[in-house]
Amino acid sequence: MLEAQGQTAIAACLIPDKELVRAHRVANDSLQPEDIRWLCKGFSAFLASGGKLPLERCLRLPTNERALQRAQRDHWLRVAWQQVDAAASAWRRSELLANEVHRFQATKWARWSQLGEAPAGARAVDQALFEAFRSHERVPSTAMQLHNIASARRRD
Repeated sequence: MLEAQGQTAIAACLIPDKELVRAHRVANDSLQPEDIRWLCKGFSAFLASGGKLPLERCLRLPTNERALQRAQRDHWLRVAWQQVDAAASAWRRSELLANEVHRFQATKWARWSQLGEAPAGARAVDQALFEAFRSHERVPSTAMQLHNIASARRRD
């Protein structure tokens, strides 16, 4: 059942994190009330700074291609983190994810790196790791790095 939930979570998370989801809704002219509040807050910060702060920063969006790639990678690592033992503590989940990252890199990435998507039937954690590895050339592999990434979005 966790595997099925993971499939649904990954399918629902094709765009990283809430700011980019909002940006896509704005770009596609399908705004929601929360998007208007987000835009107002961002533009207010931009105007209050007299234009000294970049609008992307005020809207909490990545400011360049590398930052976007990193945001996408981190999103998929958070999805993968959610797929490991839900009963474990946050730190233990980070340790388990570090093991999964090492396993994926050693056994799957070389074979899957040329694919457009993870193979059908792949575990949810492997699907998320596939997207993380595809998003950015460097994928953190220590429990501490992964814990920091997983914790960053949970605090928002």
